[in-house]
Amino acid sequence: MKNLILYLLVFVFALVSFGFIFSDGAQRDIAPIDDVRSLSVIEVEHALGKELPNHYQKSYDPELAEVGEQLIKEGKADYKEYSGKIISSYFNCTDCHNLVKETEEFTNLDPQDRLEYLSENDLPFTAGSTFFGIYNRSRFYNDDYYKKYGDLVNDAQDTLANAIQLCAEYCASGRKLEQWELNAIMHYYKKNELKISDLDLKEDEQKLIQLALEEGVNQKEALTLLQTSYVDRYHATFTGTKPESKRKYGEGGNVENGEKIYKSACMYCHENSRVTYLNLNDDVLSGKYLWNHKEGYDDLSVYQVVRWGTYPIIGRKQYMPLYPKEKMSHDQVEDLMAYIKKLARK
Repeated sequence: MKNLILYLLVFVFALVSFGFIFSDGAQRDIAPIDDVRSLSVIEVEHALGKELPNHYQKSYDPELAEVGEQLIKEGKADYKEYSGKIISSYFNCTDCHNLVKETEEFTNLDPQDRLEYLSENDLPFTAGSTFFGIYNRSRFYNDDYYKKYGDLVNDAQDTLANAIQLCAEYCASGRKLEQWELNAIMHYYKKNELKISDLDLKEDEQKLIQLALEEGVNQKEALTLLQTSYVDRYHATFTGTKPESKRKYGEGGNVENGEKIYKSACMYCHENSRVTYLNLNDDVLSGKYLWNHKEGYDDLSVYQVVRWGTYPIIGRKQYMPLYPKEKMSHDQVEDLMAYIKKLARK
């Protein structure tokens, strides 16, 4: 009996010494750490005391992740015995969402800095939030999205899989995903989950995290540092249309900035009617069309459509999503109008 107890003590000591961490019956070895930057943010957070998200999976299937990427980019894919069909005849995920970081500093949510970064990197200035880091988020369809989707957001706000289904059926005017399609997208997200290297951490901050893992010191501080180094959720404030009495119609607006918005936002979907029935180009005719409809509160007014978007109608399910103020500021709307005014030669 004494020998058995001794063996048990030696075994436990060995586990602690080599940093084995148990979770949900699974065993993960993250220490000794050669490079803290390569570690999964979720698993490091879990090692420091945070619960795993409800969509957590230990690993991903590379083939399935590739199928998920194809579904996101093209809206259709085949996988083994499954023959896929188009999810939506109107939108792909990438019509509204980028797949990469949208600002130089990950946690910088300023819409102007976002515009500058996206423009410099030839990326669209979309109304939706990026999928970069989505696997690490805990909340979806936040704040004012209930105004547009009502009770539909209830089951989607804290569950990534449900958020994906809501987007496919309603946002994309499509259909509910088959289970294998949903699994594929989740494997793609898992493949692209945040690593420590994706965060804007200084060398001493990385060292703090490493010591917290290896030696168990300052774990709460390390966890707080991690949780404030990426975007856990994107806020969405629906401001409504600016009253006509407060519209400047581009007066004093930044024309150069407006041009960036027009080319990276408007023309991303409207050039050559890529997504929508409304064809816009960088020419005087498009400028005059938009300028002549600048007043009022119908879908032809930029002031209206940016803040309200449009809704699917019978016979046409294309619609325009609105821009929350977090994605396009009031000043940027005026910058856009300033450029449209120039384009219309007014």
